[in-house]
Order: sequence, then structure tokens, then C-alpha cells
Amino acid sequence: MPCFSFFGCAAYPWGSIELPVTPMFKNINNLTENELLQWVKESVKTGSNILSRGYQGHVYLYEGKGQRLILKAPIGRGLGRLIRRAMLRNEYRVYSRLSEVHGVPHCYGLLDGRYLVLEFIDGILVYRARIKDRGVFFESLLNLIKELHKADVAHTDLKKKSNLLVVQGRMPCVIDFGVSIVRKPGFAPLNHYLYNLARKFDFNAWVKLKYDGKYENIADEDREYFNRTVIEKVSRWIKDTYLDIKKALRGGR
Repeated sequence: MPCFSFFGCAAYPWGSIELPVTPMFKNINNLTENELLQWVKESVKTGSNILSRGYQGHVYLYEGKGQRLILKAPIGRGLGRLIRRAMLRNEYRVYSRLSEVHGVPHCYGLLDGRYLVLEFIDGILVYRARIKDRGVFFESLLNLIKELHKADVAHTDLKKKSNLLVVQGRMPCVIDFGVSIVRKPGFAPLNHYLYNLARKFDFNAWVKLKYDGKYENIADEDREYFNRTVIEKVSRWIKDTYLDIKKALRGGR
């Protein structure tokens, strides 16, 4: 996956959408903004209620007043924290773009300009899930990817299995849009190049997931979605070379 620069409008190819980044201003079923803000600040301070840890920051689970919510908060200090906060703001903009797409968590807003508040999805990570009907699941996932692209959003990181949930054993839900690319309108050649590259990443990831990396088994009707990029080919070559060397060293012991 390519590495992107965060600074400067022209150098920020994640497709900053011209949407305002505003804090939440509506209560969620009797849960006020201030209550939630105090809760997440206390959780960050004490290190409690952490559901998971990622490269963007910590993910917190709020449970109370009949609600289950996900709150993402940046971690670190200095430049690292600024970068992670920029990623969360980018993710908020992406979710704002995808508000009508089924199969993506609902976003309630950016609390205090730094805590991303999302709907909790009761699903299982795809690598742990037992999918009841693989045909239905992967057809639904393909349609979901196409819906993302219709909204000019490319996820970019679907090969990471922790970014895909299985809901009720059969339906997909895509999460974590921190490194997503949004296609800008008008003349933006760098952004358009990266967006088209990211679209290929998404479809290639779908093929890899569906066939569990066994590309020799790809059905004819799915071959149009498999187009490995130079980046992916080089990455695969490095990985294969490393594994071959590791195997050879083990054999020589």
C-alpha cells in the first residue's frame, strides 16, 4: 500500500471532501454530548473501556442508556498524534460521504473535534467467523465495494481482515476508513491516479478473500476483478522470497 503525505492540500491525496468537520450537536437517545465527552475523556485517562488498539488510536466501547457506541481516539504525542488525528478527521469525512450506504457503520459525528463516534456493529471479524453462505456473503461484499466506489470512495485496506465484519453469519460490514481515498472532482491527476489504484486494491482484496489467496481457483466470471498492481506484485515477491529464505535456513539446521 502506498504511503501518503498528510500536509498541504495538494499533497493530501486522501481526497479531502469539502465537508465541515464539526462536533456532534445532537443527543443520541437521551445521551448528551457532554456526558459522552466526559465518559471518553475519563476512559482515555484511566485506560478503561478499550475494545481494541490500532495504528490510528484506541477504540473504546460505550455501553449505557440503552446504547452501544464505538469511539475512536488518537494516541501518542507531538507529530504522531497530529497525524492520527488527521486520519480520524479524514475518516469522519468519509463516513459523512457514506451515510446512505448499507454495510457501513453509521457515524454520529466527531466529538470535540477529535473523538470519532460510530454505531456499534454486532459482528465477527471475517477471519474468525463461520460464514453460513459464502456465495451470498461474497456477492454482497462485491456489491458493497461497488457502492463505495459509486460514492467515489476506495477503502484501500480491505486485505486487512480486521477491517471486515461478518454480521449474522452471512452479511458483510466494512469498517475502518482511516486510509481511504476519495476521488476529487475536476482536475486532480494525482488524486485520480491514487483513487483508481485503490479501487484495484479493493477488488483484488475481494478476490483474495473469496478464494483465500488461491488464485489458481478463480472462476472465469471473477477474473475481471483481479488485476494485481505492480505494488502488490513486488510486495508478494518480497514476501515469497523471505519465506523461501526462512524455509531454507530451517532446513539447514
